[in-house]
Amino acid sequence: MFKKIICALACLLPTWGFAQKLNSVEEQILKSEAVKLAEAYYAALTKVIPILKDSTSITEEDDSEKPTKKRKTNKDVFIDKFFPNHDIYVYNDLNPDDDAKRTDRRVMTIAEYLDEVKNYYGDMAKEKTVFTLKTGAGAKVGYNTQSPDKYYYVQVVIERTMKGMYMGKYYTENTKKLDMYVRTVDKQDTKLKKFEIIGIDYESRKIVVENLPLEEGMAKGMRFFDQEDFEKSFQYLLKYSKEKKFEKNGNATFALGYMYFWGRGTERNDAEMVKWLEASAKRDNLYALHYMGENYYMGEYGVAEDEKKAVKYIKEAAKKGFDESQYWMGERNEKGDCKEIKKDVKDAIKYYKKASKQGHLKAQAALKRLEKK
Repeated sequence: MFKKIICALACLLPTWGFAQKLNSVEEQILKSEAVKLAEAYYAALTKVIPILKDSTSITEEDDSEKPTKKRKTNKDVFIDKFFPNHDIYVYNDLNPDDDAKRTDRRVMTIAEYLDEVKNYYGDMAKEKTVFTLKTGAGAKVGYNTQSPDKYYYVQVVIERTMKGMYMGKYYTENTKKLDMYVRTVDKQDTKLKKFEIIGIDYESRKIVVENLPLEEGMAKGMRFFDQEDFEKSFQYLLKYSKEKKFEKNGNATFALGYMYFWGRGTERNDAEMVKWLEASAKRDNLYALHYMGENYYMGEYGVAEDEKKAVKYIKEAAKKGFDESQYWMGERNEKGDCKEIKKDVKDAIKYYKKASKQGHLKAQAALKRLEKK
């Protein structure tokens, strides 16, 4: 049991140690890459809208690492490319009417957002809708020290103009500033090489902070969470957690569980942590699956020991590509210290390889050690 507790505590700790301050050259690289990603996103958005529902053939690796061909809609391919593992919310900046009613939806998932663009602007090429973009002004660099996978992020101010036809018969010149938040998705040995979008933020001047609709409240709470403003994040997410649909959002429920576990923005509370991480795990949030799996493995932090459930959770996260879970599965296969997992060096190597491809340093070391044998 003692070894289990030590292992679980190590896995629950953030993965990067203390913040490594960026020098001026590195900050410029981060800003530059964030701007490039913003420009690539809008360039791809314009192209994908007319063919949103069409499908395309892609190649993916299955569990046996064999490449298999699948068909996906262009919409899903677009989301996978720019928002992997994120049920991201974006503010609806697309309504051509600047005086839209307060009841109009202002926040939606990226999937809904794409449908909304299609609804308003349809065939962009045919209707001659033009997106022009200015980026880089006011870029702000930060470092999230409390996220499970620490990251640098940059706020890019975007002046985006949509000029042309909408709804097939009206004309608009819609210019509104947005903030796009771009984060690193690096490991220690791939610093400032991989990036993804974590938020696109447009707030209507009509939004009343004290009384927001569910989706806007969750979006605001998650924005504060990503910016490490945990007191505000907790207040927003707690307020809207009483609504039934809240539990269907894997990211919001994870954030609430995470804050209860670490005592960020609130007092530590294991029972509440378990409640919300379980809800998040049901929505296939990879972090929640892994951390709740760790909890069940050691039988601490509010749950009884249950190796069967632990393996179910962590194996699912590993299958979906979470490198820490892949490493954990490799360790169990190598050591044979879990009654639910057969000791098998070949399976250990398989999992270590998957984690190694993502830059997991411990997996890389374990793989070299086993391959030498």
